[in-house]
Amino acid sequence: MKRDIQHLKFLVPIIGIFLMAFSGFAADVRMTIEPKRISLLDRAILKVEYTNTDGTAIDIPEVEGLNIQYQGPSRRMEMINFKTTTSVTHSYLVTPSKTGNFTIGPVTVQFKGGEKKLSANLEVVKPEDDKKAQEVAEIMFSEITADREAPHVNEPFGLTLKVYIKDGVQTVGGFNIVGGTPDQGLDGEIEWEVINRGREQKNGQIFNVYTVKARVKTLTAGTFTFQPQVQLNVVIPRQNRRSYQGDPFFGDLFGRQETRRFILDCNKLDVEVKPVPMIGRPDSFTGGVGLFDFNVEVGPKEVKAGEPITVKMRIRGRGNLTQITPPKIPESLDYKLYEVRSVPAESANEVRFEQVLIPKSDAVTEVPEIEFSYFNTTTTDFRTITKGPFPVTVEPAPQQTAQVIATTPHLAQQETQVLGRDIIYLKSRPKHWKRTSDQLWFNTTAFRILSALPLAILLLGGLIRARRSRLNGNVARARRQQAPGAARKQIQRAEQALRKSNGPVFYEALWNALTDYFGHRLNLPPGEISAQRVSTAFDQQRQSVESVFSAIEQRRYGVQPEESSKEEMKQLLRDLTALLKQCERVKL
Repeated sequence: MKRDIQHLKFLVPIIGIFLMAFSGFAADVRMTIEPKRISLLDRAILKVEYTNTDGTAIDIPEVEGLNIQYQGPSRRMEMINFKTTTSVTHSYLVTPSKTGNFTIGPVTVQFKGGEKKLSANLEVVKPEDDKKAQEVAEIMFSEITADREAPHVNEPFGLTLKVYIKDGVQTVGGFNIVGGTPDQGLDGEIEWEVINRGREQKNGQIFNVYTVKARVKTLTAGTFTFQPQVQLNVVIPRQNRRSYQGDPFFGDLFGRQETRRFILDCNKLDVEVKPVPMIGRPDSFTGGVGLFDFNVEVGPKEVKAGEPITVKMRIRGRGNLTQITPPKIPESLDYKLYEVRSVPAESANEVRFEQVLIPKSDAVTEVPEIEFSYFNTTTTDFRTITKGPFPVTVEPAPQQTAQVIATTPHLAQQETQVLGRDIIYLKSRPKHWKRTSDQLWFNTTAFRILSALPLAILLLGGLIRARRSRLNGNVARARRQQAPGAARKQIQRAEQALRKSNGPVFYEALWNALTDYFGHRLNLPPGEISAQRVSTAFDQQRQSVESVFSAIEQRRYGVQPEESSKEEMKQLLRDLTALLKQCERVKL
């Protein structure tokens, strides 16, 4: 009995050691981000760590204002107090493009131990909270203004957006204007148009200024807020961001650069839109809001009863021309009015209408006066313009009597004329008989071909029209078909630059070939094309995509190769061509 107790004393520590070892095998997964508070010029590392289980990289949902790129996995194993722990960590690089508080996730992850929802919070400090972010706001920003302080409903007013970029800051491509407009109450989408590009001095510094404008019209009254987001890609140093001038975008000693997307600060613009008053509104008001002129022409002025007279009306000026309904001609029992119709205008600042009037009798002596009323936004009251009356001369319709046509007796009673002879003898048998149908042109093969040709052309035209309709209705499909041709054009340009040993033009053409092809193929705007987006769509070609993107960006934004590196340029061109051919065979 004592011996058994001694054996148990010996086994208890061993069993404890094994229990401690096996207790470390509890599977788990978690998501962390460090640091949790950064500025616009900093980055954070997001980690998804699987403990005591294997796990693959997860698809992080898109977060507006953050660019999240997968960096790769790492493994670790450690033993503490006979407790073994293994982990697999997938890292993501998080780059902010605007300030604010962001939540990444939640995302559901399945692993050997079960299922878990993961999320992480990141704070990107505001400009006034961080010196580095303040420098970005001073280097790049945008301002929006309106040309009217208090417009009325249906009155167009102008918006002017100026984008300021400090002289010397290198940008890639253009810029995009996203959001920042009211969700409802506007008449259609806002269409921005680039007016000009210039240079201005502001706060003692020189800026490149892009001016874009848009015309806006509201359908309802109230306060409308505009604060558009301007997105652009900026080339900044990858390391040693600070220069001797204290500017985060200058002073890169080794030429190491990267492209970062930024969302520029923009002021908040509130536009108070007033309603058109009901008091004092005349009956002839047809919805015009602005400042207009009214003109009427009537013709012809001399007609017969039952013949048409055309009344031509023209409204010209500044305002909501497209919302104006045609002025009304007073009705009468003496004439008949037909439906008014809109006719093409000669300029963009006018509308034209035509209406047909038919007098029923000669009692009509004039076309009555026509009134056009509108709300004058300058004087803030209703104005009425009256044209006419227009004198016309109407003659009575001619009286038409029935006419009886008599027969001529001598024609009906003509005597029969006797010919000299009334027997015609048959001709003798000809030497050769010939079918008359052989000489008919419509029995020839050429005629049959020509007869079928219009039908063939009609069928071909129908097929072409149907194909164009499908392409017009499917923008993504239309752009997909344009991808090979767009890339081929830029590759030919690169080949010409290679023969001339023109490095900058060569790498610019390669970059355009990449962006043109994948922009059309994936139906992406220019600012959305990146190695991550492309490799996500073409997972099998991920390594080639990242390699080609990295090589072209490095040469395009970094150190250019010397004349002796022409073979390297040829190899890069071959790699790009091979990559595009591989992607062209992939069905998405």
